[in-house]
Amino acid sequence: MSSRNYYKQSILKQFIVLLLILIFNLPLIGAERMPTISSDSYAEIVKIQKFLDDKKFSAGLKLSHQYLNKKTISDYERAIGLGLKGQLLYGNGQLNESIAIYREILTLREIPEVLRSNSHLILCQLMAANREYDEALTEISKLQKGALDSHDVLTVLESHIHLMQGNYPIALKAILRVVRKNRAEGIAPKEDWLQILYTCYFHTEKYFEMVKIIEELNESYPKREYAHRLADSYGLTGQNQSRLIILEALNDIEPLAKTTDIKALVNLYLSSGAPYKAAKLLNNALEREILKPSEQNLVLLGNAWMEAKETSLAIEPFARAASLSSHGNLHLRIAQIYIDEEKWSDASNWIKKGIGKGNLNSVADANIMLGIILLNQQKLADSKLAFIKAIDTGERTFLASRWLKYIDRL
Repeated sequence: MSSRNYYKQSILKQFIVLLLILIFNLPLIGAERMPTISSDSYAEIVKIQKFLDDKKFSAGLKLSHQYLNKKTISDYERAIGLGLKGQLLYGNGQLNESIAIYREILTLREIPEVLRSNSHLILCQLMAANREYDEALTEISKLQKGALDSHDVLTVLESHIHLMQGNYPIALKAILRVVRKNRAEGIAPKEDWLQILYTCYFHTEKYFEMVKIIEELNESYPKREYAHRLADSYGLTGQNQSRLIILEALNDIEPLAKTTDIKALVNLYLSSGAPYKAAKLLNNALEREILKPSEQNLVLLGNAWMEAKETSLAIEPFARAASLSSHGNLHLRIAQIYIDEEKWSDASNWIKKGIGKGNLNSVADANIMLGIILLNQQKLADSKLAFIKAIDTGERTFLASRWLKYIDRL
């Protein structure tokens, strides 16, 4: 959840709706009679509003400055102009100046309480967006004592601020109060509110509750982003089959683009006995250059092909990985594939490369493998030499000696 998006929706859109209601001068809001607005002021306000709607902030600020310099406008007309100027400043990236404007609105005497309260609410939101958290909480506390229709919004804002401060249990308690109240009234919680609740559950490590919220977000406000989060949440709670289903469905709709998602689905395929799918996914990601052709990724691909019984396809990634490796163990792995296929010449070439590269897990095992290969090539003298080298390492002495005795009996 991005703070800027959250505040953009809750400040600008809500205030525009309020402003339009006030401009059209409804005779009563609750028990409060609204002041009138002159036709000249109305015409200028509409022009400023148009600049705001068209995101022409500089032009709108120039016109609002001219309008507010008039000495003949009432406090009510000034408040509306200031509110528009505050929005224009916010849109222009001048957050501190926008905050100052809303503070100025609160100093005006002859304005309706509904306008004062909503301006105060917007000030709280702007202060929170500006990371003035403690000051915003103080203003929220003042507002909560009044008869305001926006108590839910205030509580959500309070939760959001505590979340930004890292006070996760307090944030969770506040947002739960609003969401439970809405549910009790049969009202579906707003998307932003569920996002905050999801984040609070994550930070308080209530992962199963978090899963329920992201499931609700994914169902009520379906987005690819929520499906990804749902897959991650299933991973945190060990629901690997559900995670696999979600990631596989996402990949079918549009190939996964995040390396973490691809690796996660690959590992899920491997653990669920679907190595061919894992290999295909990995190979595709490497071809699309989503995954880097690193030694680790290439070995993973080779292993997946091996598990899928596609031995011939495993050789190419293993060979690429071997060229990147600082040791010769992967060369021996390829040699073993050729040994299994009784392709002795290829096996001999690869094992010699591996021994030449060095840093082997076991030099003795490598020489024993080479001795067996040479024996099958009827190169008895070279085979004996390989077994002797194995004995010289001090490892596998018994096994190498048995092979030497076998050759002597031939």
